[in-house]
This record gives sequence, C-alpha cells and structure tokens, in this order.
Amino acid sequence: MDTLSWLGILLLLIAIIVNVVVRYDDSPKFKYRFKFCFYVFTASFISLLCIPFLIFRPKRPENLKLVSPIVKYVSKLLGVKWEVHGLELLTLDFPCVVVSNHQSILDVLGMAEIWPAMRICKTVSKKELFYVFPFGIFAWLCGNLFIDRSRGAKSQMKLKKMAETLKETKSKVWIFPEGTRHKGSELLPFKKGAFHIAIQCKIPIVPVVISPYTFINDEAETFGHGKVVMSVLDLIQTTDVTDVNELTEKTRDIMGIEFERLTNYVNSPSAIYEERLMRLTEDTITKTETSNDKPLTYGKVNKSL
Repeated sequence: MDTLSWLGILLLLIAIIVNVVVRYDDSPKFKYRFKFCFYVFTASFISLLCIPFLIFRPKRPENLKLVSPIVKYVSKLLGVKWEVHGLELLTLDFPCVVVSNHQSILDVLGMAEIWPAMRICKTVSKKELFYVFPFGIFAWLCGNLFIDRSRGAKSQMKLKKMAETLKETKSKVWIFPEGTRHKGSELLPFKKGAFHIAIQCKIPIVPVVISPYTFINDEAETFGHGKVVMSVLDLIQTTDVTDVNELTEKTRDIMGIEFERLTNYVNSPSAIYEERLMRLTEDTITKTETSNDKPLTYGKVNKSL
C-alpha cells in the first residue's frame, strides 16, 4: 500500500475515534451500547488470550483465579464499583453450594471480586454457553459444568457425579438457581438442582445476593457509573434436611428479603451521593485555561451535592 492509502486509513481511524468520543458524552443511548459492546469485546479478548495458556491445565477451577485481577480492571473502565459484604465466610475452607441471583452478564465481574478469596469453586451453566466462542471454551478450561436442560436425567447424573467430589476436595460450586437472567423487584422461582446437591452431600448452602444495577436502565438504554453490592449471607445447614422443596423456598425467601434490603440500600441518599461523586471524579476533572506558561491545573470536584 502506498503512502496515500495509509494516510487515508489513519484519517478514517481518527474520524471514528473523534465520533466515538463526541457521541459518548452527548448520547446516553450510544454510551449504553458502547459500554456493553466494550464489555463483550473485552471478555472475548481476555478469553481468547488465555486459552493458549490454559489448554495445558484444562478443567481446573483454579484457572479463574489467574484471570480475576484482569477482570477487575474491566469493572473500573465501565464505571462499576463493587462492594462485598460478608466475604470472610467464603474464605473458610469448607465445601458448600453457593447460590446467587442472576440479573446481568455483568454478574461475572462481581464473581471476579469474590473468586480469589475461595480456594476452589466450580461453576454450572447451561449448555448453550459452551458454543459462545471463545468464552465457552475458556469456561470449559476453567472447569465449568455445562448442563443440557432438555435432558433432565443426564443433567442430574452430571450434577450427582460432581457432587460426589465436593466433600472429598472441600470444593465449592456456584449456581444461579433462577436459571436465567432476570431484572425485577422479586426473584424468579428457583430450580432445585443446587438444593438436591446440598441435601445429597449434606453440605451447607451459602446465599450470595447481588443488588440491583440502579445505574443501568435497559428500557431507556442508559448506563452510568455506580455501585453494586454483593451480600454473602450466613450458611444454611442441610444436615437434617430431607425436603428439597422446603429448602428451596426457605433459601429463596431469605435471599428475597436481602435483595429488598439491598435495593433500599443502593437507592439511599448516601449511595446516590457516592454514585454522583464517583461520576464527577471520573468525568468532570477538566483542564482549566492556561496562560503565561502557567502549569495546567484541574477543576476540583464539587462535594456539595
């Protein structure tokens, strides 16, 4: 290619970058779409980058620990701040079933905040995820168990086989009992797979509740800056439990109460203040006009909100 061709490509890239910068600040819908596209692209890139290294140590849940520090930077770039309550419980070396509500593809970022604290934690997801390249292969290399919901008997056998190793290895397993992403004021009915595992192995359940993403509105297509709170609740013993329906409903009720509490918490004036302060800190630090060769100065954040 000659010089003019390269110059044309360079000018096109500059035009694209300028257009993104201008629209990012002026259009909330563009910012919403850009952030989610950026997240999907980054997650795919990280997965693709890690596959050649993880292929020599396949199906090991510990692989997720290697990626967690990188994923934390993605949260910062998206303007998502995580606050984890009760993490100390998951640092203890005991087998359990971790159940969590599932609202967004961004939940993975929250899991990355918790993963380094746990020695071994496996994950379970639907089979369709395996075919999402390259994330599916990456998840397989990290020991994720893929479940085919249309083949219930075979799925139960897979879960049973995995359950047998939990006590022996003192492992944890992370399951989303709602079975799908859901944003609403109440949790969806729970599927019973996680609770069958807990009763079968006589290991406790540890509920983890994720607060609403109050700074994201899918209907209005807005994605701002804000805080998400993850609450690790007290474990629920299953030693003397035989009724899976009762255990399922009990866990859902406990998590529902905590979800309501977290909803009120993140919508409180103090939380809104923190969100606005975070946004101002990242978005409104602007350079002032310079003259007479004076050094550049930066506008201060106005804390009187």
